[in-house]
Amino acid sequence: MLVPALALAVTAALTAPAGAGDQRASLPEGVSVVVPQGWHVVPRISDVTDPTPRAFATFHVQLARQSCECGMPNVVGFPRTGALLVVWEYRRIARRDLRYFPSHEAHFSIGRSVIAHACAPSDSRTFREGGRGFQVEIYLGPDAPASVRAQMAAILDSWRVT
Repeated sequence: MLVPALALAVTAALTAPAGAGDQRASLPEGVSVVVPQGWHVVPRISDVTDPTPRAFATFHVQLARQSCECGMPNVVGFPRTGALLVVWEYRRIARRDLRYFPSHEAHFSIGRSVIAHACAPSDSRTFREGGRGFQVEIYLGPDAPASVRAQMAAILDSWRVT
């Protein structure tokens, strides 16, 4: 009887919101993530389709008419306290090449570095989850508070692939 109760508790922990107002969002292709209160899923961040981008922001994202080099998002009016998280999924990566992607970290840490300009992330890293490869781009305004960096880390911590 303890095993079913434990399984139920683990399932509830993985599917329940992380904090007051947080919601687990189901994204296309079997990805789900907890979106903290004050954040939203950005429906379109780039014209690039491979790798596939998924994005989350603390502000309404407005893109310039022309994207940056390599399809990076060119955000207009990035707020000083804003944060943008873009996760690219490499859909056509060979299984053998996944070994170059480190395993999904249990707890991500987001540093204080900020964006240099609209087309350059402040930090980038890769991970693999569920047999799939992802690249994370972190964009932070110069006055982004520690709480926003913690929320960004929580989004990455909650990343699940089914």
